[in-house]
Amino acid sequence: MQTMYSSNGWDSYSWAWDATADEVEVVVHNPGVTEDPACGPLIDSVAIKTLTPPRRTNKNLVKNGDFEEGPYIIPGTKWGVLIPSRMVDEHSPLPGWMVESLKAVKYIDSDHFAVPRGRRAVELLAGRESAIAQVIRTVPGRQYALSFSVGNASNTCRGSLMVEAYAGRESTKVPYESAGQGGAAKRAVLPFRATSSRTRVVFFSSFYNTRTDDMSSLCGPVIDDVAVVSVRARPPKRA
Repeated sequence: MQTMYSSNGWDSYSWAWDATADEVEVVVHNPGVTEDPACGPLIDSVAIKTLTPPRRTNKNLVKNGDFEEGPYIIPGTKWGVLIPSRMVDEHSPLPGWMVESLKAVKYIDSDHFAVPRGRRAVELLAGRESAIAQVIRTVPGRQYALSFSVGNASNTCRGSLMVEAYAGRESTKVPYESAGQGGAAKRAVLPFRATSSRTRVVFFSSFYNTRTDDMSSLCGPVIDDVAVVSVRARPPKRA
């Protein structure tokens, strides 16, 4: 951990692992890479949560598309939970999803942030360096529609936000003008035709944004309510 994502002095992180025994040993240590050996990070409020593997349904090919299953949010914390890149943690604490980027994404709750739907969502913090992805099952040649909601977390992240979404060979850019105070989310749809039995769905932020209250904490657009459904292709128009 080297990047501080907020300016209030605290970041909450989450990691996941597959249990291989009835008991595990949890170790937190300082690797000693600071310039001043007398300095070091502060650790507080450690919690462990059992994650439920999500399943796709006949109404949505995306697993955990509403992000309701995810890291434990410690009561009293108001800054969300950072989910690190898969390069740091190969087991994602956000079931069904992978963080395919250099930087983390933030898992947020409706008690402290604006969430488009339900109680949980994901904020894309660091532009193109902050992305989430999922591989879904598809039928080659069949037409599908990827839909999702874009909003802001009501955390003074003001200005022009934009989410880029990819599904197979198709992509779209969804702009969102944020006043930084929540408000209505924007619904977007990306039609695509599957070219294989597995299709990768990816989301990331086009821009780098910081909160306007401190001009240093990273922020970005919020995505939620992700769904992929099979749709019937329209018949060709008659001449």
